[in-house]
Amino acid sequence: MTDLATLEVSTFTPLIGETFRVRTADREIELVLHEASALGKAVRQGGAFSLVFRGDDGLEIAQQLCPVHHRAIGEISLFLVPIGPLGEGMGFEAVFT
Repeated sequence: MTDLATLEVSTFTPLIGETFRVRTADREIELVLHEASALGKAVRQGGAFSLVFRGDDGLEIAQQLCPVHHRAIGEISLFLVPIGPLGEGMGFEAVFT
C-alpha cells in the first residue's frame, strides 16, 4: 500500500479525469478524479490538499474509509465524504491535512 505521507497535490493533478477503483463496505465502484486542490498550511509534510471525485448520478455511499486504487499510485486508504451533486453525477471528497 502506498504511504500517504509521500503524497502531494502534484501526485494527483496529472490524474484528473482518470478513473479510480473504490471498495466501499458493501461493493466496488468507480469514481473519476474531478479536482485536486492545494489548501492552506498543513501539519503533514506533503502539504494540505483536497481531492474531489465524481461518481454516477444518484450514487449513494456513506462517509467511510475506503481502499482506493489507481495504477499510477497503487492502493491508498481515503476517508471519502459525500458532498452532493457534481455536474452529471455525485461528488465525494477526501482531505489531506
